[in-house]
Amino acid sequence: MPAVSRARSKERNRQKILDSAMALFRERGFEAATLRDIAKAAGLSTGALFANFADKNEIFLIVVEQENARVINVMREAYDETLDLPGRLHQQLMRGYEYAQINARLILSAFVMKWSAGQTAQTGLNEIARMSDMVRYALLDTLKAAVERKELPANAPIEAAAEILEDLCFANMRRAFQNSREPATFDVKHLSDSVTLQVKLVIAGLQHA
Repeated sequence: MPAVSRARSKERNRQKILDSAMALFRERGFEAATLRDIAKAAGLSTGALFANFADKNEIFLIVVEQENARVINVMREAYDETLDLPGRLHQQLMRGYEYAQINARLILSAFVMKWSAGQTAQTGLNEIARMSDMVRYALLDTLKAAVERKELPANAPIEAAAEILEDLCFANMRRAFQNSREPATFDVKHLSDSVTLQVKLVIAGLQHA
C-alpha cells in the first residue's frame, strides 16, 4: 500500500476509534468503557487501536479536548447582539449547559481524573483547566463588547467578573448533575432561573464597582 494510502487509512482508523470512544464515554463514562468495547464499536481489532493510541487515557483526553472546543464554539455562537447584556450572558451559559447535558458522564469522568494518580492525572487536570479557561475567555469577550457598547463602565473589573462567571458556570453544572436522578439530565427551568439571578448580580456589581 502506498505511503499516502496508509496514512489516510491510519487517520480513518483513528477517527473511527475516537468516534466510538466518544459514544461509549457518553453512554457509560470513562471507567465502564473498555478498550475492547471501543475497538469493537469502531469495527477494528484491539491491535489496530494500540497502533494508534497508547492507552484509554490518551483516547479519553483527546475526546475531552475535542469536546472542550465544541462547547466553546456553542457558547460563542450563542452570542446575540439583539439581546441586552444579561440576556446575552444567560443565553451563552444556557447553550453551554444544554450541550453539556449530552456529555454529562464524559464531563463527570474528566473531573474524577483530577484525583487519579500519575502524570496522566496531571494531563487530565490540564484539559479540565483548559476548558475552564476557554469558558472564561468566551464570557470575557462578551463583557469587553459590553464595555465598548457602553453597557458597562470603562473601568468595570470585567476580568474579575469573567472569573466569577466561570466559577459559577462549573458550580451550577456540578449541582445540576448531582441533584438529577439521571446523570444525563437536569432541571433546565431551575438552572435557568439560577443563572438569571447570578448574571444580574454580577452585572450589578460591575455597574457599581
